Amino acid sequence: MTVVKRIYLWLFAIALAGCAGATANTQMQSVPAVAVRPDRIVVYPFAVDPSEITLNQSFLQRAYRNMSGENQNAQQSEIARETAENVCLGIINALQHKGWNASCLERGTPAVGENLLVVDGAFTDISEGNRLRRLVIGFGAGASTLDTNVTMYQRTGVAYQKLLEFSTHADSGKMPGAVVMGPAGAAAGAGAGAVVGANAAVGAAKSYRSSTGVLADKTVNEVVDQLNGYFTQHGWNPNPSGT
Repeated sequence: MTVVKRIYLWLFAIALAGCAGATANTQMQSVPAVAVRPDRIVVYPFAVDPSEITLNQSFLQRAYRNMSGENQNAQQSEIARETAENVCLGIINALQHKGWNASCLERGTPAVGENLLVVDGAFTDISEGNRLRRLVIGFGAGASTLDTNVTMYQRTGVAYQKLLEFSTHADSGKMPGAVVMGPAGAAAGAGAGAVVGANAAVGAAKSYRSSTGVLADKTVNEVVDQLNGYFTQHGWNPNPSGT
């Protein structure tokens, strides 16, 4: 194996070890009010408090905002709104893919139905972190985070019963930075292709407007896993026939 290949594999291993992570913790769980499989799942975009959002704090980003007169509060609100919408759409798309009749419902709009599930939640922390520090220093410096509290209710007629409550956490992890990858490859005579290839392994093919976009996808996965776990536990199959 050539030196370049060995270095590439080493960098690739570091990239995989430093990928973003996500977890979920169950706070409470109860038996359904009605054991019959729900006909529909409604998901509300999670509530967001803009004061809890921290934008990229690198010097370059602050300088850009100051020079352009860009409204930071407006940026915070926009990131929050996009994140809430993306998480809602991601959840229903994943549920629909499994065969469930699922849809997003605008906050404040009552959910109507005789036997449906209502999924609601709130972001407890949205932080873009410091993108410059994360890329240059690496290994967790300036990490981005996204935390939520999620609750699932069962609506039967006009009554609601809480079935499941859990929290999720997603962060950008200890992503290797340029100081780690650049000199390592250069010192061993590796070309730019090896470094770029390893960096590409850190990110997904999907393109994101902000660092919270990646964390939103990971949050969706955690939420859907929790919901599907509950459905399976209580014998709820998305298809009435059970196939």
